[in-house]
Amino acid sequence: MGISKRLLIRILLIVSFLIPIILSFPVWFSTRSFPTTPLFFERLEFSFFIDVFLLVVFGASAIWFLLKDKGRGGLFFFVMYMLLAVFDQTRIQPFFFEIAIIIFFYDVFRNNFKQFKIAFFLLMAGTYIWSGLHKANTVFFEIWFGGLEKRIPFVPSFLRQTFTWMVPFLEASFGVALLFNKTRKFGVFLLAIMHTIVLITLAYGGADFMVFPWNMVNVILLFMLYREFDWNITNLKASKSLKLKIIAVYAVLLPALNLVGYYDHLLAFSYFSGKPSYCNIFFSDNKDINKLPKDVRRIVREYEGQWYINVNEWSLAFTNVLCYPEDRIYLYLQKYLETFTGAHTTSIQYYKK
Repeated sequence: MGISKRLLIRILLIVSFLIPIILSFPVWFSTRSFPTTPLFFERLEFSFFIDVFLLVVFGASAIWFLLKDKGRGGLFFFVMYMLLAVFDQTRIQPFFFEIAIIIFFYDVFRNNFKQFKIAFFLLMAGTYIWSGLHKANTVFFEIWFGGLEKRIPFVPSFLRQTFTWMVPFLEASFGVALLFNKTRKFGVFLLAIMHTIVLITLAYGGADFMVFPWNMVNVILLFMLYREFDWNITNLKASKSLKLKIIAVYAVLLPALNLVGYYDHLLAFSYFSGKPSYCNIFFSDNKDINKLPKDVRRIVREYEGQWYINVNEWSLAFTNVLCYPEDRIYLYLQKYLETFTGAHTTSIQYYKK
């Protein structure tokens, strides 16, 4: 007897979550030289043993989810991840929270596999629709066109420019295609091609392996679940499932709040869009550098006679993931540095990438 589809899905989800956990192991410990960025607390740092305990419980919930098909391990796993993310927002990375959400959906619809499929495709549709729409901005166009200019300079400029302008709408249309029976198959195949291009580009550019499992599991699950699946978004209105309607609001409608500044970029599926701002934290007096912890001093950089810390470099150096790109995080980090250098001794300068 072969492995069941449900078990294979659970294995794929846990493995795709486990790989980036291993690659970013320091982010799960609060005793490090990049401070935790809690959501509701002024400062929060657990002892090493409490961190280990939380990870053990988290791991146990993953094993429970893996081994017990219709148990509540998925719910426990999701709650543990949410708790760990509240303790440190740096852990809210796409390759963590989207997989955790799929696991949560699996638990919610553990007794109805078809509704799990619907929930999954709603999430994927929302992801690609908004990931595409968020790319419709001048920063993305400049970065993407510049990349094409370096990689395929032999292609006429007009064609490169036209393709660059099409990218956001192509990705969004692939997401829309997942919502309808007649177009779902094409959407799945086109998304597979898109992810393949993304992975090749990232590998060619020497990007971190961290995002590979997330990209790959999305494609694998899309191929696994689209067959023998008869459902259109138009069926949602007549559906008696309140859960599915809430998921549709979460995945397709709620991210619109990002457009008016009331929703985090990554939670609104704004991936590689050029929209999030990043920052450097500059020091008013260069002598203040000596007041910083030794580990932090080694990532201080100099520009035109001024010393600064790039927050992404700081985060990568001690957690192996990028800083969560929100203003409240940057202000928190600025305040943390000023506990060593004194109040009003630093300034934030934003940039796009």
